[in-house]
Amino acid sequence: MLKKGDWTAALSVEKRMYLALSEVLETTESMLDAVERQDQVSVRMYLNMRQEQVNQLRNCKDMLRKQCGALPKADGDLLRQVLSGGPAGDPEGEELCRQVRRNRDLLERTVQADRRVSRRLGGKDSFYRSEALEKTR
Repeated sequence: MLKKGDWTAALSVEKRMYLALSEVLETTESMLDAVERQDQVSVRMYLNMRQEQVNQLRNCKDMLRKQCGALPKADGDLLRQVLSGGPAGDPEGEELCRQVRRNRDLLERTVQADRRVSRRLGGKDSFYRSEALEKTR
């Protein structure tokens, strides 16, 4: 059974991820505005800013992976399950479950914004265009 401190540590990292995702979304939306204005200097600046934010997200994921790996197998498996969107099975973990859902919702909004930027920049060569073609095959 996970201890309160384990739940709290994971929740803290998930909250940091939410902040980073919020920044990624905001930067992506600003980048879309720059694309529509055809301001290439700003687009490059936003791409660099966004990469830094994505790196923060990667660091958070690494911290969670290490936390899961440092726990006894059953506890690590439970935490991985919750971080993947599964149920906590423990009242202590419910807040973490809610934060994971908020993060997933925000990630989906961020992907949608990124899809708009990519399609605007790449047109028929957009990353998402080739993704759609793969799904139809």
